[in-house]
Amino acid sequence: MVKKSSSRKKSPHKSFKRTYREDYVRGLNVPGMGQHIVEAFQMLGRNWKVFGSLLILSAVLEILAVQTTEETTAVFTILIFLMIWLTTIFLVRHIKAKHKVTLRDGLYNAMAPLIPTLIVFVVAVVECIPIFVLIIAYSAAVKTDFLTMPFYALMFFGFAGLMLTLSGYLLSSSLVALIAVSAPGIYPLSAFVTAAELMMGRKIRFVLRLIALMLVLAVMMAVVVLPLAALKVPMEVLSVIVSFVGCFGAIYMTVYLYLYYRWLLDA
Repeated sequence: MVKKSSSRKKSPHKSFKRTYREDYVRGLNVPGMGQHIVEAFQMLGRNWKVFGSLLILSAVLEILAVQTTEETTAVFTILIFLMIWLTTIFLVRHIKAKHKVTLRDGLYNAMAPLIPTLIVFVVAVVECIPIFVLIIAYSAAVKTDFLTMPFYALMFFGFAGLMLTLSGYLLSSSLVALIAVSAPGIYPLSAFVTAAELMMGRKIRFVLRLIALMLVLAVMMAVVVLPLAALKVPMEVLSVIVSFVGCFGAIYMTVYLYLYYRWLLDA
């Protein structure tokens, strides 16, 4: 039986006119993963002074936060991450626009959408529940020697892959919304609507970009920390280095995701 082809011509979406699903084409002309990873590093390298200053400031604040009580440390760490996130987005946005900016400009001007960003961040944390479940399950598996049996270990790794993929799929729109809400005058609901529109039909490709990002961050941490741990560097020194690497990873992640967001807007 030969399937009849649609008689409708392919056309772009127009307001107040019905767009059929088969006619809704989502173009995505973005650089490949390798180029994406490199471009994020190049952005940091070309602007090393301003991002280096942000790295030092955020790492020092993180080191000071570690000295407080456990709950207070968690609160300060979240606030430091949001500071890095908003400041980095502000800096990259203006650098891409060929504006001359300093760290002071970023710190003074980027914090305005802090509360809307915090609201979107809470939603993103809720969408991380599969990851939290995975962490709890892994802790229980280690304590009970569940992973020592090959068959059960294979089952667990399959479960881990499912949980990570589920969280990545759920987080895709929220991560884009976290960037969108940083723009002046954008409210959380508007950011979610914008993110949903941008990610429609593109979530799987975005999840693959997230997996690549996680691999880069993991390699970055392993290359720096594992040799120092093998050399039995004092824990105080190792803690300081981990703070610097972690803050650099947060800056890199923000640049990486913002570049993809800009490509989505231009697609």
